[in-house]
Amino acid sequence: ATILGTAKFAGLPGLGAGTATFTRRLKPAWPLIIRAGLAAIPFSIAGAHLATRLDPAFARPMALAIIVAMSAFVLFQRNIGETAAPRAQRLGGWTPWAIGAVIGFYEGFFGSGSCTILIVLFVWVNGLDLVGAAVASAFVTMADVLAAVMTYLAADSVLVPLALRMAVFNVAGALIGAHFITLKGSHGLRRLLIAMLILLIAKLTWDQFTR
Repeated sequence: ATILGTAKFAGLPGLGAGTATFTRRLKPAWPLIIRAGLAAIPFSIAGAHLATRLDPAFARPMALAIIVAMSAFVLFQRNIGETAAPRAQRLGGWTPWAIGAVIGFYEGFFGSGSCTILIVLFVWVNGLDLVGAAVASAFVTMADVLAAVMTYLAADSVLVPLALRMAVFNVAGALIGAHFITLKGSHGLRRLLIAMLILLIAKLTWDQFTR
């Protein structure tokens, strides 16, 4: 739990920097973000609370299977998220609440790849383009990570000095990523998303068979 709590604390400033950049340069899908974010917060707290009592490692095979399925979807859908689908966009209704709740619990308890999973879901389920999905994902992830961090802090499961040092590099990476997304658009983001999914699969596979 301490490793998870420290990593999430370190990632929070980067998420803040990224979302600030998106707010200045793009138009976030606020109806979707607000609904998914509100749903994510309590479930993230519940997931983090559970992680302080159980070892999240047992969920790794399930997370790996989800990431592999997401990767196959992105690879075989060559035009995924290149343009938004205005008529098919579902920014309201129950789907943002459901996605927020599920990803919130996942983020709080396990967390690996949650932002990437959220991007794919927002494209597939809610009809956003990849850039819009990435922006919405950053905001929702910031909400559920903040909720999880508060829970880990309350459980004394954060190495704050280490997290603060890690946060410096996280902010730099987040700013570079945000600028890349705003400059390259959906086409460039698809390549980046595939690379992130491959790296995530490699990491989870390594963790599964070496720990």
